[in-house]
Amino acid sequence: MTTISTSHQSRPFNLDVGKTRRANGKVTTATAYKEGDLLVVSAANVLTHAADESTWDVICGATLTAAQATEAAAKGTEIPYFIGGVFSIEAVSISGVALTADKYDAARAKASKNKIELSKV
Repeated sequence: MTTISTSHQSRPFNLDVGKTRRANGKVTTATAYKEGDLLVVSAANVLTHAADESTWDVICGATLTAAQATEAAAKGTEIPYFIGGVFSIEAVSISGVALTADKYDAARAKASKNKIELSKV
């Protein structure tokens, strides 16, 4: 059995739980995931990290170490990701690294196209 853990940040992440929409996707082996990471979803429903703040599809909904992701991938376990909702721009990241303020506009523009709202709190 694969255990998936989540962590909470000191900055608010999900700003309106009532508007949250989720789906599940497969993980890539040897890749760590952090709740709030901006991800790309492939045609095979596999989640990979976005290359930058303007090339993402969804927001990661779980935190996994690289070892946990490898185990989950081997067992076919999927993790949740967000496909809708209102989230704090200050709490999203790429590969676990928070976006800097100069990246906010591009991330928010892409969020609007993805029917996700990234708000500044």
